[in-house]
Amino acid sequence: MVDSIVGTVCATIVPVSTLVTGEAVALDVRAASLGARAVSCAIDFVVYGIAYSAIMFSAAWVIDWSTIVDSLLGRTLTLLLTVLTLVLIPCTVEALTRGRSLGRLICGLRIVREDGGAITFRHAFIRALLWQFEVFATGGGLAALVGLLSPQSKRIGDYLAGTLAVNERAGMPRFARIAVPQHLVPWISRADVSPIPAGLHYRMVQFLVTAEQRTPASRLDRAIELAEEVNPFIAPAPPPGTHPEEFLAAIIGRTRHEYALRMQRSARSTEAFRARVGALPFGQRL
Repeated sequence: MVDSIVGTVCATIVPVSTLVTGEAVALDVRAASLGARAVSCAIDFVVYGIAYSAIMFSAAWVIDWSTIVDSLLGRTLTLLLTVLTLVLIPCTVEALTRGRSLGRLICGLRIVREDGGAITFRHAFIRALLWQFEVFATGGGLAALVGLLSPQSKRIGDYLAGTLAVNERAGMPRFARIAVPQHLVPWISRADVSPIPAGLHYRMVQFLVTAEQRTPASRLDRAIELAEEVNPFIAPAPPPGTHPEEFLAAIIGRTRHEYALRMQRSARSTEAFRARVGALPFGQRL
């Protein structure tokens, strides 16, 4: 085990958002950024604005609008055309395309439920009702303000409908190599490492990857903070005088190594099972 831990460990850094399905399964997805949502919203704003103007001008051309503009019929027609263009059409498009619109299609975004499933007409209808108020009436100002305060760049319609915008064109994760300190290999190979919470593990890897971008003082302070947080999960303690950053690197190396071993055992078990299932009696083969 000592020889296999020595060297480097590949760690993946991906900004994720955790969704929990109805079966209590955690899903890691890449939530859409506020900038991407703003661009897609601006495209939809222009498209539906043009559609609204075109429908209103068409109605005025078909009907002698000047004779009914101040009447109850004129106000009713205006309201109906507004609801059709700014609520029903966006709602229908979003429901039929399972969370997409022209702007989201261009930006590679999709609206999903908070459990990761596809949205229904009910979700799309709630979002469309709030879209007219959040985006069209305020020029997107209210939606931008709420998105800035939301960790997942949600708007009010997302909170009320229980939805989330995700990025379907997430780039390939970038890999960083975390070196396992040679002098800590004997200790970490014998240490008892309890399961580390996913959030803490992610913050440790993120720190090790971005440590060189920090100032020396900030780098040391953050390393000490993370080392103190993960220390209860490790026994025995590292050798005296161990640098906290090396301590973190050794732990990540150990957890990654154990994960690789589990994947190898799982692959061997799968291959053995397939071999038994595919074998025929008397030495025959399929």
